[in-house]
Amino acid sequence: MPQPLTTGGSRGDWHYGDRHVGVLSTALPEDADPRITVYRDMDSLVADLDKRGIKHVHPDGGRLVQSFIGAGHVDAFIISVAPVLTGAGHRLFGELTEDAPLRLDSATDVGGGFAQLCCTVEK
Repeated sequence: MPQPLTTGGSRGDWHYGDRHVGVLSTALPEDADPRITVYRDMDSLVADLDKRGIKHVHPDGGRLVQSFIGAGHVDAFIISVAPVLTGAGHRLFGELTEDAPLRLDSATDVGGGFAQLCCTVEK
């Protein structure tokens, strides 16, 4: 079972169960919450994930996704598409130095107007 790396959650609503939760931040205090691990840079985050044997992560947020792509740590995407166009925020993929060919493995209607696209990065 994949063990997601994600961000978020409030003290009163912790929905991550016993999953490892990491936050990549240069500002958040390392002792901000005993349930999370704060990483200061991508190298320390990836080294700890490797040490823990974690192979599947859920980077949440455009800049974090961009960091994983830029570091070459993405083999596949599961992209959820919502029935709304937003006019602001960080672009999910940002500026890429080169094209990243993807193979669409599946597209699923998950209800409520949402779709989920599963793609493999072709290397």
